[in-house]
Amino acid sequence: MTTDINEFDKRVTVRRWTDVPDSGFGIEQTFDEGLRIWAKVEPVSSGIFFGSKQLEQSVTHRFTVRRSSQITEASVTAEHVVEYAGDRYRVKRTIALEGRRDRVAIDAELLGAI
Repeated sequence: MTTDINEFDKRVTVRRWTDVPDSGFGIEQTFDEGLRIWAKVEPVSSGIFFGSKQLEQSVTHRFTVRRSSQITEASVTAEHVVEYAGDRYRVKRTIALEGRRDRVAIDAELLGAI
């Protein structure tokens, strides 16, 4: 399955997630400004969803994006989130899509509304 450039029709924001101590001895989640990019957004198949559940690495969605100097499988890690349509997703893994060097697939877990 290939991704046509016209399928990148959703605007998403990729942000770095950092936990910092707050004054009440708790943890405060902070997110950088992030990078707004075009993406193809898909829920994963039931096979992938249930397979990831068995490994306790729940994956609910895949974001396919164009590779750039800022977005690669090495630069987007589990320390990132993807925000789309009022929801936040925790990045679980990032891979070159189908071995192609011009596409990156970001597998993520839906955390909930922002």
